Parts: sequence; C-alpha cells; structure tokens
Amino acid sequence: MATANDDNISAAPDRPCGYAQYATQLVGVINLDTAPTTGKSLATTKGKPNRALIQCETQDVRWTDDPDVDPTSAIGMLLKVNTVLEYSGDLSKLRFLQVAATAILNVSYYNS
Repeated sequence: MATANDDNISAAPDRPCGYAQYATQLVGVINLDTAPTTGKSLATTKGKPNRALIQCETQDVRWTDDPDVDPTSAIGMLLKVNTVLEYSGDLSKLRFLQVAATAILNVSYYNS
C-alpha cells in the first residue's frame, strides 16, 4: 500500500532498518539498491525492510513500482516536494527519477 501525506505521519512503522539519502544519483532512473549519497541502500540495510517513508526535497520526483515501466519526466506517480510517501511492499520494485535537476530523496526503511 502506498500513501502520500504532507501532514505528520501518525504512526511510525515498527523496527527501523536504516536510512539513505539520494541526491546526485537521481540524474537517471534509480532503485533503492543504488548506492546512496549517504546512508545504506536497500541491499545493505539491517533486517528485511518491507516498508519505507520516502520524502522528496528541492524538486519533484516521479516513481513507479512496476518493473516493466521506468519513470520519465511525464510517466509515473508524482511525488511532490516536501511530501512523504509511505510505501509497504516489495521495496526492490520501486524506481525513481527527478523531474528537474537537484532533487533529493530521503528514505527511512522499516520492517513492520
């Protein structure tokens, strides 16, 4: 289940598994196994995360969770600046692309 929320997240997911920030990597399509600017990629987090809080800073980002469809500047779900996406499911299927230069993506991983 994916939800976007620009209000406070009411209930934090259970066990924290790690954090990552992606900045320069968003020039092309990335997934959460891409090495982040700081923190841990999905592959190097502790535990087996199945939930994430994903926040977009500076510029909008597009995302898909269909392995057959990469996001483009016009295709994919739009994650607006300062919005939090709460995603539950197979995190390895998520793909992201910045809509304009200088986008930053913050990701906190959880196992619920």
